[in-house]
Amino acid sequence: MNLIEPHRFTPFEAGAPTSVTLPGVKQGTHVDVLRLNAGLVLAQSHFSPAIRHDDEIRRPEDQLILAFNLSGRMVLIDPRGQHHVISGGQGWIIRSGGKRLQRIVEKGEGCSNLVIALAIPHLPQPLAALLGTTLPDRDPFRRLRLPVPGSAVLEALLDGRTGPAALLRKEGQCLSLIGHALEELDAQPRAAEAAGDPALLVGRLTAFLSERLTETIAMAELERESGLSHVTLNQIFRAEIGMTVFERLRALRLEAAERLVRHTDRSFTEIAGECGFSDASHLSNAFRKRFGMTAKAWRRAGRQSS
Repeated sequence: MNLIEPHRFTPFEAGAPTSVTLPGVKQGTHVDVLRLNAGLVLAQSHFSPAIRHDDEIRRPEDQLILAFNLSGRMVLIDPRGQHHVISGGQGWIIRSGGKRLQRIVEKGEGCSNLVIALAIPHLPQPLAALLGTTLPDRDPFRRLRLPVPGSAVLEALLDGRTGPAALLRKEGQCLSLIGHALEELDAQPRAAEAAGDPALLVGRLTAFLSERLTETIAMAELERESGLSHVTLNQIFRAEIGMTVFERLRALRLEAAERLVRHTDRSFTEIAGECGFSDASHLSNAFRKRFGMTAKAWRRAGRQSS
């Protein structure tokens, strides 16, 4: 497994672009790098779909990155073994603290990302202080709702121009993206809940699910809500309550339906609709799997026992 240290091939001087071929991989996998100033580097990575990429990446302890997925899919595995999937035009802020991350791009998928690397000691003091409070060391991976920049911004950032005016323009565009990301993080629930108190995260997301039993909920929505990948969310839910996120959702729907079946005279069609089941038949099948009898039989048994 190769160890990639991006800071070692980053140009020292502003305005000196370079294209780096990563060691041990075929043509078509490279990183285009441009230093904008002492604290800011712009890069676009290209991972060929022709092979599987499995390597380790290590950045300086005082560096963080803002990354936007442009195409394909990449998995980063942190030192705790948690998987973070970068795909679908997502934006992420990552502060690895000098630790190694495993990076996997599967064969046939490939991946391309826009990366803005920030060297905190070389940033203006107000920005460095804001990054320290908004993204502390204990909170290294934060997924953003902020979408990938539009085509006009991408074309402007990646137009190949390196003159003083172009560098100043690109610096402003990058700072604008960073500002939008920090504004979002300031208002977003902290993913540190998962690291510091998994039970709190599970409780908050369970409440979120309980409020929306009748709706179709996509895992992508829960990823945005928590700032964590679906793999990490399911790992946390299994460790805390012994079931995945959607197993918990199904259990919540059945619990709500059981209360209505037992304590009301409402029709099974009404109960099914209110608790997120497609119809009364779906509701009865769920009762049969859980309780060994249909919803109708469960209601009858409850009344006989009372």
